Amino acid sequence: MLPSSLVATAYKRLRRSWNKYLFDRTAITVFSTDPLCLRGKSPLFLSMICHRDVVGYLLAIKSLYNGVRQGRVAVINDGSLTLQDLDILSLHIPGIGVFNVDAIETGCCCRGNTWERLVKIIELSADDYVIQVDADILVSGAIPEVVECWQANRSFLLGTGSGRRISPVSEAARMVQGWIEAYGWVEPTVCVAAEAALDRLPDAARRSYVHASSGFAGFARGGFSMADLERFSTEMSGILGERHWNEWGSEQIASNYMLANSPDATVLPFPKYACFEPHLPKGDHALLHFIGSYRYNDGVYRQRAAQFISCYGRALVPPADLEPADGAARSPSL
Repeated sequence: MLPSSLVATAYKRLRRSWNKYLFDRTAITVFSTDPLCLRGKSPLFLSMICHRDVVGYLLAIKSLYNGVRQGRVAVINDGSLTLQDLDILSLHIPGIGVFNVDAIETGCCCRGNTWERLVKIIELSADDYVIQVDADILVSGAIPEVVECWQANRSFLLGTGSGRRISPVSEAARMVQGWIEAYGWVEPTVCVAAEAALDRLPDAARRSYVHASSGFAGFARGGFSMADLERFSTEMSGILGERHWNEWGSEQIASNYMLANSPDATVLPFPKYACFEPHLPKGDHALLHFIGSYRYNDGVYRQRAAQFISCYGRALVPPADLEPADGAARSPSL
């Protein structure tokens, strides 16, 4: 007889595979929905996607664009998109811009692990309000807070249960140090190690942070510099060691840090905007980030995808002119 732990693990995997199968059957029907009708130059929606993301990305960008109702769209090809993928994206998002990951120089920052995405965002934010969009977010309700941040040229972050406001880095570090002690983590991930070490940064008293998710974020036009990003990356590499800092997840820490130190930045109200996790408080969730660990739990992602697809056509109404009065978008076409 197999140990009960092995049986439980096998059952969990089988259940996840089944839920993924059901989701895929539903999500692929996004191909039958109408293309986006892009209007206006701002904001700029940017995502880094791979071949397996195409279906989820179309759900993400169509549901988000339906909430903001204007702007330009671009993706960073991680190198795995096929010609067919690019044709599909062009069909559903006429005028979409495409950047190749290999053409993005990261300077003193890390290479790989989505760092190219953050570097490109910082570059583009010189002239554009940039909204970073993971392929596994889904909008299921009105998102006026996002629109307001864009119109006010105010950066925003996707908060978590433990990160609902911007605070001094020392406060964030103490919180994570407490987790390490309480759970006995001997070899913490780079995310945990980096957040726990924030109070070791030079001039830590003058810096801010929030334990947020980089899956959805707004970068204010003119609020960032590559020099600041390189400085932070170099400092963290010196504290943690280059090898540890180069691991998957460090980009999220850098994104949170850059946003938290952006003028007048804010955290979107939680749990209206949240990551989908088992302990997520119940409520009206306008936007959920379906992170990989729990993506297909309870069929929530599939149900929300089906609901969006069923009403997508009816929701496409002529939008009001939302272009910011100061003309936030000034960049050339992608």
